[in-house]
Amino acid sequence: MRGAGVEVELKFEESWEQFQMGFLQGSNPRAYKRLLVIAAMNAGRTMQKPMQAAAPKRTGRLGRSISTKAGRYQQPSATVGPRPGGTRGDSSGAWYRYFVTSGHKVRGVKTSGSMGISWGQVAAGIMTPKQSASSSKIVAARPFVTSTAKRVDVQQKAIGAFWDTMAKFMNDEVFRKRITKFKRKGR
Repeated sequence: MRGAGVEVELKFEESWEQFQMGFLQGSNPRAYKRLLVIAAMNAGRTMQKPMQAAAPKRTGRLGRSISTKAGRYQQPSATVGPRPGGTRGDSSGAWYRYFVTSGHKVRGVKTSGSMGISWGQVAAGIMTPKQSASSSKIVAARPFVTSTAKRVDVQQKAIGAFWDTMAKFMNDEVFRKRITKFKRKGR
């Protein structure tokens, strides 16, 4: 009775990766959350270039202000879009981003001094025909942010980047150790 033994064959399916991710979520929730945030950021970064290309190019400031940042309230998530500057003169941001993406109304009501009537006449309600017809111009919205985010090719690329990050976690030991590294507060 020589050679009596058992032959075992191991086959891993797609559910093995799901099992590993579930194990990581249960054993180290901080590392799991960190991995999902990194994957979401990588997915968001793939949307950044097409969005910059679709931005209006009057000065180029709006396109340069488009960036990706981690979601603040619903994590894991990433936010991609134009960022405001610190001040109106800050060229790293676009303070006017909502005017472009949502549209606005430009009101061109002239002042009484430029029309040749006095402030007393304005207070009394006397207006010239030019002043009573308010000249407001509606500037149409250019929703390049939402139109880019709704494009199927951009969405597919973002989903691919998300899953590529997850696959890198499974296959790259150095990347996995950086994610699962225990960090103690204060040190």
